[in-house]
Amino acid sequence: MSISLPESIRARLPYLLARAHHRQVDVFDRYTAAFEISGREYAVMLLLEAHERLWQSQIAEALNLDRTTVTYLVDALEKRGWAARNRDPADRRAHVVGLTPTGQQALAEIQPAVADAKNEMLAPLSEAEQDQLRDLLTRLISEDA
Repeated sequence: MSISLPESIRARLPYLLARAHHRQVDVFDRYTAAFEISGREYAVMLLLEAHERLWQSQIAEALNLDRTTVTYLVDALEKRGWAARNRDPADRRAHVVGLTPTGQQALAEIQPAVADAKNEMLAPLSEAEQDQLRDLLTRLISEDA
């Protein structure tokens, strides 16, 4: 027997945001299954694409993740040859992380699948509504909110 959720749950913002997030993860995972990459790993790769080399602490701060999680993410990317840790020339005690050429190629191959996932996820919305949703969510998570 299936039960329906009452409006008191279905209309709650936390419920709606969580459901949207779970749906987005499911759609992303389905489209990127062949690449065996998580959304967080993909985010790290995008960050490294934008910034040639970063300390793991910088990755953690930028993506709002704890350092241990970032270590696991970088380990996974490194095992696949998509990222590499190297000594920081400015501070020999520290390591910087960067995409490898193989990682750059993998990112290029993954991006069409991610675009298809985004298109499926946002298909019920017009382009104007998609822009509005992005704007509203950006405002909600802004440090100034």
